[in-house]
Amino acid sequence: MTTTTNTTTPNDPRIQRVLNAAQQHGENDDPDHEVGDLQDVLRAAWSLLTLEQRNQVMAAAETVEVLRAGDDFVEVAQLRAYLMNQSGVHRVQIEVIRDGAGDEPTVSSLKLFDASGDELDAAESDIDTHELRMVARRLDAELLGAMPPQSVEPAWVSTLDWDLLNDALTHSVRIEGIDRNIQPLRWRDASAALDRHLLPETGDGWREERVVVMELQPALGHAMPRWAELTLNSTALEQLRQGQELTLGTSALPVRAGGAAKGKAASAHFREPQLLIRDAGESVQLAGFNEEAWPMNSGKVPLRLFLQWVDTRPAGETLFVSEEGELLNYDQDFRRHSLWVDEYHKSIAPGLEEPETEFDGERPRG
Repeated sequence: MTTTTNTTTPNDPRIQRVLNAAQQHGENDDPDHEVGDLQDVLRAAWSLLTLEQRNQVMAAAETVEVLRAGDDFVEVAQLRAYLMNQSGVHRVQIEVIRDGAGDEPTVSSLKLFDASGDELDAAESDIDTHELRMVARRLDAELLGAMPPQSVEPAWVSTLDWDLLNDALTHSVRIEGIDRNIQPLRWRDASAALDRHLLPETGDGWREERVVVMELQPALGHAMPRWAELTLNSTALEQLRQGQELTLGTSALPVRAGGAAKGKAASAHFREPQLLIRDAGESVQLAGFNEEAWPMNSGKVPLRLFLQWVDTRPAGETLFVSEEGELLNYDQDFRRHSLWVDEYHKSIAPGLEEPETEFDGERPRG
């Protein structure tokens, strides 16, 4: 059964004042106005709540009772018990297609696996998959709702992977054949989270790809870049979490380089870039070759710390890592303190260069 939180009736006359005003509006004009007024107040209150406070509201007994009346409410804890104990299902994978034309999403694939990892044939068994399909379609709709505003509805394939044994759920999206713009939703204690419509521990699941700019250490050769910019999508970040190395420089994981290493000529060549796992899985390091085929590296960063930066820094913020492997973003004025960061900004957006002032030009000698 779903775990709920009992709440007491709030003893604040201001709430009753709002209720009375909405009721009076409905009586004076149209009953729909009362409902609309209360919806507006609820949305305003919701916008002021923290993630934890929102989850507490969703877990309140009164909220759960309202949710039970909705067509998309599923007793997920009971569903998990039914699948595991009665049907021997230990893992579920569901694929949902959204065509981008405004039609309802369709479940294109539903796979069930037993404790050994062998796929079960749902069609030839008595397993009822209706509620699983409901969960998948609801999660797909919630991802669309959390997406930044778009001029047209996107077309994508979303995948729900539910590890029933550990009750952990991952939901990810592929757009145009690659993971784009989001990190997968990862829910622990998925039964309670789904029943109560809670957000996962990572907060809002829709995030832009993480851009990391790493300062490169000088190496042998005449010309070499000072920095390399990496764009890491959700699949790449998940591989790092599992301790896997990454081959970069593809259309899905683009890399660009620029600037001039200390004492070297400028270059934009950084070939065969990789994020390597070093020190028996403890550190991560960017590695590649300059145009003269000499190896170039960034500083080593503890893998756990690197992932912490990715997860905790504000969404959309570009991360800057020095050649010593330190995150510069903690310093609010780091752009002025790090010349290579300023050069990077001017390189990627030359139109945003600050105009020269009287202090930048040569002063006449008096």
